[in-house]
Amino acid sequence: MLIKLQNFLLLAAAALALFSASTSAMGQDDDSYAPAFEVGSGESDWWTAYPSQHENASRSAKHPAWVLDELKDKPLLILIHSSNCVPCLVQTPRIKSSADRFAESISYEDVLAEGSGFKKALEILNVYDPDGGMKYIPTTIFITLARGPKGEVEVAWHSKADILSQKEIDSYLEDAIYYHKKNKNAWG
Repeated sequence: MLIKLQNFLLLAAAALALFSASTSAMGQDDDSYAPAFEVGSGESDWWTAYPSQHENASRSAKHPAWVLDELKDKPLLILIHSSNCVPCLVQTPRIKSSADRFAESISYEDVLAEGSGFKKALEILNVYDPDGGMKYIPTTIFITLARGPKGEVEVAWHSKADILSQKEIDSYLEDAIYYHKKNKNAWG
């Protein structure tokens, strides 16, 4: 009986520690959370206008209405991929793993750039391709709300064509959740 009680207490303590760590890592109401990526125009920044490497650098993006609707509640993760490209076969399970772990705090849109999904993929890439012009897959897009250069809350995004590490994916998602929670009430 004592061993069962000890095992139960150990499991309960481990579960509590895991919950606390995951809540803290996601920036959940934690004033000590420091975003991994800042808002700016650099290659790894969160962008409120097209980044410096984009053909439309410093211009505002025209965000689709469905994206703006999603942002009312949660930040958004979009994966555009194909069923037959090697980098997609690496990126897709990583994204899905993160989307599952952060499911309560983000919205996730999986877009297969084939058949009926091709048109939607192209429409999204026309707005969120990180470099403009070229359309590569896989492309991963993180969208949230953040304070722009003038201090106003704006749509902020980061996108990357090709493979991201699991750590990069999780860092952008943690930032997206943090920025969204911090700025949601001041948006609109």
